[in-house]
Amino acid sequence: MNKNLTMKMGNCNHHTLIPHLLELTRSGVIDPVKVLTNVEPMSNVIDAYEAFDKREPGWIKTELEPQA
Repeated sequence: MNKNLTMKMGNCNHHTLIPHLLELTRSGVIDPVKVLTNVEPMSNVIDAYEAFDKREPGWIKTELEPQA
């Protein structure tokens, strides 16, 4: 504050991107499951977050499965 700083923010144009991405997924052109690197049970969420936060190798996208 009081340092003559300028902060600018923006939002992506998700209103035009999301419908297109959904159609690509629906038609089978892209498979979002392929980006998952880990599948963990919801009971392991703390350990999974800590591994992701430490940027351990292989932790890019993680799916948390609800307990049955």
